[in-house]
Amino acid sequence: MIQTILTPIDGSIHSQAALDLSTDLAAKYDARMVLLHVGTRDDNVSDTLYDAASREYETAENSGRESGIHEHQSRHLNILEHMGHMLLRDAQEQAEGKGVRRIETVIESGDAGERILHQAKHSSADLIVMGSRGFGDLRGLVLGSVSHKVFHLAPCSCVTVHSADPESVLAGINSILVPTDGSEQADRAVEIASDIAARYGANLVLLYVTWRGPSLENLRASIDIDQLSDTAREELDPLRHPVAERVSSTFFPPVISKATSAEIGEQVLARGRLTAEAKGVRAPKLVLLEGDPARKIIANAEREHADLIVMGCRGLGGAEGLLTGSVSYKVSHTVPCDCMIVR
Repeated sequence: MIQTILTPIDGSIHSQAALDLSTDLAAKYDARMVLLHVGTRDDNVSDTLYDAASREYETAENSGRESGIHEHQSRHLNILEHMGHMLLRDAQEQAEGKGVRRIETVIESGDAGERILHQAKHSSADLIVMGSRGFGDLRGLVLGSVSHKVFHLAPCSCVTVHSADPESVLAGINSILVPTDGSEQADRAVEIASDIAARYGANLVLLYVTWRGPSLENLRASIDIDQLSDTAREELDPLRHPVAERVSSTFFPPVISKATSAEIGEQVLARGRLTAEAKGVRAPKLVLLEGDPARKIIANAEREHADLIVMGCRGLGGAEGLLTGSVSYKVSHTVPCDCMIVR
């Protein structure tokens, strides 16, 4: 299910946290790891890291072991390049220590976001695991951070790692929250999350939030309508609500009752439970709530002490997120825990 993991490395604490998680996942799945460093020509690196690279570079240079010197480059740029090799070497050692067997290291230069996206396609990555911030974060607040760019344009699923404690050590994944709305991508998120939960022995919480966004057409597509009550089937009849049939109901009064919305949610959760149990998850918890999806997901993640949220990048609301900000975007940039966006 997860065969190739791409992890960008820049030496920041967020990058280290991403490396902790990605090496752990790679070991669990016996996946191939691609460790990527995109070289920088500016000063967005820590003094501590730069000084360590400078000392190591000078030692290698004096002993004649430094073969990567570029005479046309300044000493500063040579040290930055050496720093990239140093970071990848240390990351590879960490991965090997976790039991990862297949590891590739890649150094590139240029725009970090573009190079990460290029490498994801080139290596046929199933998953990108990266920190929510890097050393370029302050500039990113103005220009749009690398993680935001990758989030929107990645060809595969992405995990945004939010941990920023340099002393923390990954203690595994103990609790996973999966918001689902019955859409195709949400069903895939349930499947992936269930597989991860089974491998880690983690608790799994499936959450459905009833809301007014989806059109009736999309709601019907998310369920087995024949399994609904007569009342619910009648409310979902496209002939009764021709406007709401194909248009989001966000901006006009709801056309189906709370009882029907809850019945739909219960069916979607029951389907998710079957998926989880088939993967070997014991007693997944089912939660049905009403309200704003992003807020309910975030609140529930805190209540359940979730280590990881797994959700589809787009659900039944479709392209509406382009105008109002998608639920997955709001959640992944707000929650304190790690967040996987499934594509």
